[in-house]
Amino acid sequence: MKTLALSFPKAGESKFGGYGGKLIDFTINKQLLDAEKWTLFVEQFRIRWDGENGGWRGEYWGKMMRGASLTYRATKNEKLYAVLVDTVNDLLSTQDELGRISAYSVDTEFRCWDIWARKYIMLGMFYFLDICKSKAFAKKIVNAMKRHANYIIKHIGNGRKQKTIFETSGIWGSTNSCSILEPFVKLHVLTGEKKYLDFATYLVGTGFNEQFNLIETCLHKTMYPYQFPTTKAYEMMSCFEGLVEYYKVTGNPDHLQAVENFVDMLVETDYTIIGGSGCWHELLDNSSKTQTEPAAETVMQETCVTVTFLKLCAKLLALTGNAKYAAYVEKSGLNALYGAVNNEEQQMTRTQARTWDSNGTMHIVTLLEPFPFDSYSPLFHDRRGLRVGGCQIMQEGKSYGCCVCIGAAGTAIMGLFAVMKGEDGVYVNLYNDCRFKTEDFGEKISVDIYANPYRYNGAKINVNGKGQTFALGLRIPAWAEDFAVYVNGEKVDGAEKNGYLVITRAWGKDKVAVRFKTSVKMWVLNKKIAFTQGPITLARDCRFEDITKPVAITARNGKNVRAKRIKNGVFNSNVAYEITTKDGKITLCDYAQAGKNYDDENANITVWQEKI
Repeated sequence: MKTLALSFPKAGESKFGGYGGKLIDFTINKQLLDAEKWTLFVEQFRIRWDGENGGWRGEYWGKMMRGASLTYRATKNEKLYAVLVDTVNDLLSTQDELGRISAYSVDTEFRCWDIWARKYIMLGMFYFLDICKSKAFAKKIVNAMKRHANYIIKHIGNGRKQKTIFETSGIWGSTNSCSILEPFVKLHVLTGEKKYLDFATYLVGTGFNEQFNLIETCLHKTMYPYQFPTTKAYEMMSCFEGLVEYYKVTGNPDHLQAVENFVDMLVETDYTIIGGSGCWHELLDNSSKTQTEPAAETVMQETCVTVTFLKLCAKLLALTGNAKYAAYVEKSGLNALYGAVNNEEQQMTRTQARTWDSNGTMHIVTLLEPFPFDSYSPLFHDRRGLRVGGCQIMQEGKSYGCCVCIGAAGTAIMGLFAVMKGEDGVYVNLYNDCRFKTEDFGEKISVDIYANPYRYNGAKINVNGKGQTFALGLRIPAWAEDFAVYVNGEKVDGAEKNGYLVITRAWGKDKVAVRFKTSVKMWVLNKKIAFTQGPITLARDCRFEDITKPVAITARNGKNVRAKRIKNGVFNSNVAYEITTKDGKITLCDYAQAGKNYDDENANITVWQEKI
């Protein structure tokens, strides 16, 4: 089993603050403590409506359980833990005599999204096991998961009277079904039983897609992801998450290389200025270039894609210790993810959803309830809250969506990855308020960070090391100008390793100052311009001014522009700037807070603007 270079803190070891910390609290209070919602999700495994229209209601429980378990790990909120124990017990009560926990009946099973949803049952359980306090309860869960998995193994594979994994879906080359790899690897690691690893090996051998071998294509870089026969981003990323887990067990370097190549190619060709991917609704489309254009299919940059990319990069960061993956998590999290949180509590009265009946007919419906997350992220003269991704209608007209369920995993990971542990010490990935303490290095040490990513003057870090010798790794962001570190007032050089400045010493009560500057920069693409400040993408909001007029400004790609920091007296934002143009001024704020008034008739924003 491969040793991780870095690991998330345990429950209670860290407390994430600032804007990101408030968003975690928002997800707890507005989503994860909702016992009625958990009950609604569990009920899908009793009534089994998904089999009627090939639906995916069965994914909701496990997807949100993964996010809820990560959120508990990030907060140690005991009210949340109690809710999760109740819903896990409720879910276990739905397991039938065959061992199935499925929203499809036996007569309709193993098609469309059935395997995908069964994957999420397993994943939700395994993430809960990471925080479970009762050994007896954990044993009960593992036994249920073994029965659940054994039924799948009995019916899926290359044997006689078995369906192949490709026969279980037919959607997107059956990549959705292949993504069940991750929980089977986890089950093997947990139980040591070879049959689960054998099934995982079978899945890897398929190449994850009926139309082409996704693993081999990425290993040899024969084409970019947007050129693949199947370009559904979310499902492909989910398969590669599983391949990371498989590599950790088997150690085949080709598998790790394939995953890293996939991410590298995505960042090159399908990674936008806000850290999203895919501007053709939920599909990869060379969005590094197409991002400046209006949404071709009404919406772009699915939140499920953003969070899954963020999770995949967090896995690679933990495995390799390479800070470039922390940079991707930072960019995607601070912009695309945080922008999708409905923290202004809009009622979503203008939001629509696509649903399908038992005949496969699509219907456009207006939502009956607001959700804590938006599903898509606009970039060019558009608004938030247009549509709910992956929406399904449940009992009594209740509804939910795939992106709504996955959002909490993203906000939790932002808190968990901020400070991580290595074998030799503590590594800081995000300069944001965070209190961290651990006993893993002998004495009970603490590292308290005081920083705001929406500012530009570095961070103050108080270390209480109790005389213990360990490393303090400080990420050196590519956007940080004049990066320097001082310990107790004296500048230190340290050793640079994998994108971190690493300082190893016996730590007492020491004060560390991380100093850098972040200027507002302008970017030019397809005769349009956009602005960033450090890791933060800036956007124009129609509440400031007329944002449709082209901007007259000297185009200097990647260069600093004159920007005055101002107070936003119009709406809540983390930062606002006034930029002088040739014929006046324009106002921008952080993308995360722009356009969060999507109940209003006028709520357009833009990141890219045409220039004169």
